[in-house]
Amino acid sequence: MSKKIDEARKIAEALLDDLESSTSKIDAVLMKAKRLARLMRDSDAQLWLDLETKGYPGEFSFKELGSCEKYAISGGRLNIKTSKYYPQSLSIIEANSESDEALLNSLGTANSPTANVKDHLERRATEALVKSQIKLQLQQKKNYANSKALYSSMKAAIHNYATDTYLAVEFGDVAEEIFEGARNLVDTFIRSHCPKSAEKIVAINERMADGSEESRSAALTSCRRLLMDVADSVFPAREEEWKDRKGKNRKVGTEQYKNRILAYLADLGESKGTYILLESELEHLASRLDIIYEKTCKGVHIDVSLNEARLAVIHTYLFIGEIATQTNQGQD
Repeated sequence: MSKKIDEARKIAEALLDDLESSTSKIDAVLMKAKRLARLMRDSDAQLWLDLETKGYPGEFSFKELGSCEKYAISGGRLNIKTSKYYPQSLSIIEANSESDEALLNSLGTANSPTANVKDHLERRATEALVKSQIKLQLQQKKNYANSKALYSSMKAAIHNYATDTYLAVEFGDVAEEIFEGARNLVDTFIRSHCPKSAEKIVAINERMADGSEESRSAALTSCRRLLMDVADSVFPAREEEWKDRKGKNRKVGTEQYKNRILAYLADLGESKGTYILLESELEHLASRLDIIYEKTCKGVHIDVSLNEARLAVIHTYLFIGEIATQTNQGQD
């Protein structure tokens, strides 16, 4: 488990405790939230929390907050109907709420029904003054209610962010455990059926680590070669065509690795539903890898994003896991 992810979990838990206990000042809460965003490499959250700390400019498009725009809206920072927003920092909003509360309390004390106050009112206050004080007190109650509601709502938005992040980390742990199980399954399958393919896996890892667009394209080309190795091991190329489950003849030569993998899965006696699902998954994966391979062979530049490359590598790995699972079930 990544040390940063483990630290992010602890920070998220501590942040939730601070927000739910209502004892920490908002400055300390924001600093902890910014640290969480940094650990998660969440640039949207870093921008949002920085603005919550320093205040917003006179003109600002909340679309710039990306995935964190929803927190600004849910917290009442932005009114989406009018596009108006509160530019003050959250610290100032907290201070305003506390000031309104203190003023309300002082007004309440000044008008409390003590003997001294009664005497004072009997001697000095006029009816107009009493009415003025009551009106002032009612207005201050309203001011305090509004400022407190706004402050609480904005704190709740940070709580939502901390909760979402914590759940994402927890889900990531579950996914990591599941993927680790799939990895063991794939590793066992590779060792048993096509040990030379391990070199392809190493090459994929090295190329992804390089970080350049050319290396990402090369990594996906290696994914295609990995699937070809698997096809060679489970259904070697042959000249005669293979008749699929729909009665259609398909070529199963060296380059037709997709058809050969499908032929192998069909021979395992997969149920119709499972087979159709695997066929669809392989069709999608192979189409992506084949396009990159063909363009690379022609010397055409390919713009492959890091996320696209990662998903393709993971998809390749998991599909081999599907083949391994069906192989094990077919041998039972």
